[in-house]
Amino acid sequence: MLPISPSLRATLTGVGLACLSTSLGGVTVVLTRFVIVETDALTLAFVRYGIASLFLAAVLLATTRIPRIPRRDLIIISVLGVIMFTGFPFFMARALEDTTAARGALIFATMPLATIILGALFRVESLTWIKSIAVAIAMTGTALALGERVGAAAPDALRGDVFMFAAILVAAAYNVLARRYLIRYGVLAITVWTMLLGSLVLMVLAFTIGGAGTGALDFSLRGWIIMLALAIPGAALMTFAYGKALELITPMSAAITVGLNPLTAILLGAIVLSEPVTVRVVIGFILTVVGILLANWRPRRASRASRV
Repeated sequence: MLPISPSLRATLTGVGLACLSTSLGGVTVVLTRFVIVETDALTLAFVRYGIASLFLAAVLLATTRIPRIPRRDLIIISVLGVIMFTGFPFFMARALEDTTAARGALIFATMPLATIILGALFRVESLTWIKSIAVAIAMTGTALALGERVGAAAPDALRGDVFMFAAILVAAAYNVLARRYLIRYGVLAITVWTMLLGSLVLMVLAFTIGGAGTGALDFSLRGWIIMLALAIPGAALMTFAYGKALELITPMSAAITVGLNPLTAILLGAIVLSEPVTVRVVIGFILTVVGILLANWRPRRASRASRV
């Protein structure tokens, strides 16, 4: 067996973590559609990320030394936390009040495009022709896999599309702007602080303008089980895995794996709702995997310099 270089091992690990995170994201889309009928978007977001932040805080205190963060960086990180963990959970939950899981997940798969634009705008990374082709292939695969359901009837679907688009802009901005702090201070510490801060803002909003104080917290037993699933693997593990991936690979390479989000949603829909997995779904999945691999391909440089 040929030895694997440390750089290749780090890339493969980063891609694997990003794939795990985005696959969990597809699961959470379906679970959110199940439980949103029992509550409202603000309350769901507050409960989900509140539980997740407390779980990650316990892990942090038990396993990791808390880093000292300069005031300037702490202010920037706090702003990013409010943007990400207040805006993203609410916009996503609110979108899935109006649209189907398949349609919402398909729209969410456009996050690589938003990441490309923001990454180029903030000069985090350059857009190469290989990455452009990779994004095109992955997005084509996602659209092909879900094309049969894009036009499915959904009440107020356009409004849901707008909220989901807002969610991907928030997530893309966080991917690009938070990466340096995740690397500098550690994924777990930054994730705990930003998620706790965002959850506190969500709690205030849920009890003031949401329905948390008027019955929106009255989940059924099934609802609480789903909320725990959304909080622990669906928020804590998903967010930590994606943040860890950003330590190892670029935001663009991580974002390309978001194509697995709608594909996971479609497969879970087939299991839970007995929907058929068609040839188009299989072809779409293959194209998405090709896009992921291509986005992380690096041309081999010549080992020897040319001689005159």
